Amino acid sequence: MRLVSTLLYATLLLCTRVCAFIPGIDGPLSHQEALEGGNTTFLCDTTPDSSGDEFMILVWYKNNIPIYSFEIPDREWADSTFNATGRMSADVRSQPTAITVSVLTEDDQAVYHCRVDFRLSPTRNIGVNLTVVVLPSPPFFMDELDNKVERTVGTYHEGDTLVLKCLVIGGRPPPRLSWYSGSNLVDASDADSDIPSVRENELYLPLTRANAGSISCRASNTNLAPPVESKLDIELYLPAYNVSIHWVWGTADGVLRAGHPVLAQCTAPGSYPQPDLSWWLDQKHLTRHSNQSWVSSSSTAISYLELHPSVGDDGATLACVATNHAMAPSRNSKADVITLNVTYSPLLEVVRVGDGKLNEVVELDPLHLECEVKANPPAYKFIWYFNDSEIKSNSVWGENVTSQVLYVEEATREHAGRYSCVAVNSIGETRAESFTVTVLYPPECSHHGIRLVKEALSCNVKALPAPDTYLWHIEPSDSLEQRLTTGSRLLPLDQITGSLDRSLKASCEASNGIASQERACERTFSFEQLRPRQPQQCDLAFEHGEFHIRCVPVENATYYEVSVWKLSTSNSSLVLEKRAPMGFGSSQALSSTGSTWLVRAGLGKLGAGDEAGALACNRYGCSKALLLRPSETLLKAASPPWWNVLLSKEVCIPLVAAVLLVLFAASSAAALRAARRARTKPPVIQVLQLDDVTRNFLDNLPEHKLQASCSLRSCSSGYSEGSQRWGPPPPDVTLTLHRESAV
Repeated sequence: MRLVSTLLYATLLLCTRVCAFIPGIDGPLSHQEALEGGNTTFLCDTTPDSSGDEFMILVWYKNNIPIYSFEIPDREWADSTFNATGRMSADVRSQPTAITVSVLTEDDQAVYHCRVDFRLSPTRNIGVNLTVVVLPSPPFFMDELDNKVERTVGTYHEGDTLVLKCLVIGGRPPPRLSWYSGSNLVDASDADSDIPSVRENELYLPLTRANAGSISCRASNTNLAPPVESKLDIELYLPAYNVSIHWVWGTADGVLRAGHPVLAQCTAPGSYPQPDLSWWLDQKHLTRHSNQSWVSSSSTAISYLELHPSVGDDGATLACVATNHAMAPSRNSKADVITLNVTYSPLLEVVRVGDGKLNEVVELDPLHLECEVKANPPAYKFIWYFNDSEIKSNSVWGENVTSQVLYVEEATREHAGRYSCVAVNSIGETRAESFTVTVLYPPECSHHGIRLVKEALSCNVKALPAPDTYLWHIEPSDSLEQRLTTGSRLLPLDQITGSLDRSLKASCEASNGIASQERACERTFSFEQLRPRQPQQCDLAFEHGEFHIRCVPVENATYYEVSVWKLSTSNSSLVLEKRAPMGFGSSQALSSTGSTWLVRAGLGKLGAGDEAGALACNRYGCSKALLLRPSETLLKAASPPWWNVLLSKEVCIPLVAAVLLVLFAASSAAALRAARRARTKPPVIQVLQLDDVTRNFLDNLPEHKLQASCSLRSCSSGYSEGSQRWGPPPPDVTLTLHRESAV
């Protein structure tokens, strides 16, 4: 019996790999959900159709692949891959039978079915479509600039629109995103993001006092678990919604008396954060005799002001302003304003009459000041003050200085300062607040006019207001005049075209909108101090068949020159052979030796007594030359082998000529011999073959002649035409001491 069961079980397993379970045909299919990381239980009805029957074999499949089986009486098997961690347990004694799978993963989502074979009844198949729900990541937030937002968003003002994205990563099935303000749903219009596996919901929420608390985003894709939620606090700045002033004591029906103190109260509820309450009397900030408190339970700010009204406060406005400094200036304040009714003597204010700004006058324009006065009884006397000194009749102020109007026909810089007036009536006298007058004047040179500051020209002028435009006239010694305009007093030298290695004449004129500068600032400059210093660390080397000079770069140098002096025939002086930019025509102008960068250039051939020079240059000129003479060791290393003598012009040309003469004589003799035999034999043409050295020399002979006829000073310049302007070569220099390097 056991053998038969074993064969039946093996046949069943083999058959299951060939015959697939088809829901609806092989058996019913139910749907089941479970959370990732959780567990689920699959049920299978193993009750036989008749009482005399019993089930023999129970097999569970995942996507038609067996993962568990049980055979009566007690033979149990589980797939080692599926149940590697022992996460599957079975209860086959209960009805219906059950297997439980824990620690679910996304890969566990599949169609499972059980197959039950009975002793008598037909085989039964029951399918379960398992959906493993993967919860999404906690929602996170991004603002309209795609910056990640955490904990708090803002700050905002009432009436602003909150633009915020809620995003979640992953989740299966895709989650639904919803926005909540407190417990109120405000938006549920989610959508797929441009990023794969990401869902997003962009919120546009007008902010009011009602929704100034917090905002939350909830992501839900199953009923098996509560939505995944993230919250943000909204920092919403609010101004006070009302400001009011009340008299506490000291008034009679709202009427104040000069010299009698009163107490005023200002309340401002509804502001966040706490506002600053300030008192203003006719736009004058009152900082004394006031205090402020805050009632957090009602979000109300309270301030008291003890006011001592003066005779000048009649008709003045008293204002209490609640300012929330955390908000923008256009939204941050509200105020209550009342008008004071005070019995008075004179109330004064100095004003300027005429065009232009209130407290500014252009030099040589008229200055017209008026002392506005309110008084009961009317004022009968006026006194003017300048910088707290009483104005007397003189050449500066004129004759009429005791009336209500002060008039200066032509204002000068002496008239700039503080003005005040005093009005006198039968009650008393009052002095007005000071009024400051500024006298504007055009630019004029100061501090030596133009100065050199580092590598820029500075145009120093004094003016009020400060100049906003500078016109420069630049005349380099070897270039045409240049006109430049700058918005500041500095003109960088790199904006000047042409060479600056000689003198430069510069002038500047400033303008400040009042008038142009009457006389330009002028100066002539020499930029010798901006030239680089002489190279100090150079040496000579012989490599690749020629001499090289190598120098450590010099600060502020933009290019380098190399020059070669040959010993004259008289051996008494050095003659300049060539002068060229260091590294000209070569990519090796800069080379690395270890950790030090060197400037290098090829010199060609040098003999005993010859010298090589190195100069550091920039646009302001070149330094003094550092001269180096090759040592005997270098000269010995540079000496060519004896057979190179045969390739020199002095030896090679006569030698080739002699060979050609011999060849010519041999050819002529052969031709005569051939002519004598022409009577009996046809003519014979003999072709003379030249060796490669001779042919190359003959082909290049015109070039050698051309080079030989070219002077060293005119043919070895090395400068590209038009790239630089050079003066005549330096004069012959005296022989220097024998040296190979200079450090």
